Amino acid sequence: MALSPAEIAHGPMLIGTTLNILLYGITISQLYLYHISSNRDGPWIRSLVYLLFVGDTVQTLFTVLYLYDSLIKHFGNIAYLMTGNWVFSTDPALTGMLGGLVQVFFAWRVKVLTRSIMITIVIFLCAASSFFMGIATAVAISIVPRFVEFQRFKVIVIIWLVCSSFADIVITATLVSYLTKRRTGFSQTDTYIDRVIRLTVQTGFITAIWAFVDLMVYLLNPTGLHLLFNFPLSKLYTNSLMSSLNARSFWQHDNEDDGTLAISSWKTTLKLSTARDTEVFVQV
Repeated sequence: MALSPAEIAHGPMLIGTTLNILLYGITISQLYLYHISSNRDGPWIRSLVYLLFVGDTVQTLFTVLYLYDSLIKHFGNIAYLMTGNWVFSTDPALTGMLGGLVQVFFAWRVKVLTRSIMITIVIFLCAASSFFMGIATAVAISIVPRFVEFQRFKVIVIIWLVCSSFADIVITATLVSYLTKRRTGFSQTDTYIDRVIRLTVQTGFITAIWAFVDLMVYLLNPTGLHLLFNFPLSKLYTNSLMSSLNARSFWQHDNEDDGTLAISSWKTTLKLSTARDTEVFVQV
């Protein structure tokens, strides 16, 4: 049975926008938690967090605006439903830019922790590719606006989402490897390290898998089904960064009665008192 004009792209868009708004609500909560506990972070980290929130807000508003414009103002206009306009094009542009910025932050964190220039360069190049290929996708949409013809610029989308997914995997694998080697044998210290590892895996693999699924659906399905995954992608990146920053405060409160947890502006330092009065420092 053939799909109706609205089902081809706007059905997936509607579901994607619903997920997008739900994740935006989580982003607001994450921003509030960060705002009340970020006094020790440097100005550039705070500026990055607020910049990501502004970008996510604009992306959410534009996706809602596009759906309203297509389904309400141009109700019944089949030709209009078959194409994307400049408002729609802001989604890949903002998603690429926001995802790239988050990956640059994690590239910096990898550099601080591991001192590995090579891994940092690889992550940075992938992040830069995601950043600019997202913008290039927006430009391509202005040239090829019909949803069913989006695969005509598939090379750009492949570079964008492959680099994005690969960067997430490298970041996750590098941080997990580093933290695993920092286990000390002290149960309290290792408990905190395990928490950081779980958070790193959860946030890193969610974005990597989501971007990969987005790419596979885009390549295998000529309709707009992939937009269901593309619309919420920027929120996943923003929440991955904010959750990693906010987790420090929760670990600090958990440890108030058992030891001390010191957090500096550019790294997290777990200062743990053991039964033998030994202090162990773990940077994450």
